[in-house]
Amino acid sequence: MANASVTALVNRRNVAAALQAARVECEQYQAWLTALNKAALNLEACSWQFDGEVLRIASASSSSTRYTVTPQGCGCKAHQAGRPCWHRAARRLLCKAAELAPAPSKSMAELQAAVDELFS
Repeated sequence: MANASVTALVNRRNVAAALQAARVECEQYQAWLTALNKAALNLEACSWQFDGEVLRIASASSSSTRYTVTPQGCGCKAHQAGRPCWHRAARRLLCKAAELAPAPSKSMAELQAAVDELFS
């Protein structure tokens, strides 16, 4: 799903739904729950870019530091030490939010083309 249109799929409503589901999924794991809650706060507070695959996000503690978060991990101290980090939780939230988004509606031209194809 790595493309420019993923940004349009990620909005507060979808992130809130993803957050609610993630909290249920990790309620048994306090460290991940803490990372998840920090992620929710810092997605609001920190600047970030997400293309559906890679998240680039500013550090919450140092404005000059940015982290690149991929499916393989994050370069922050917590992840390097094998602990859950909020950067990875933020990436997962954004991925889940994009998955929860309704499919974009087709334009009138696309619908007409489909009808024309069916009846020609």
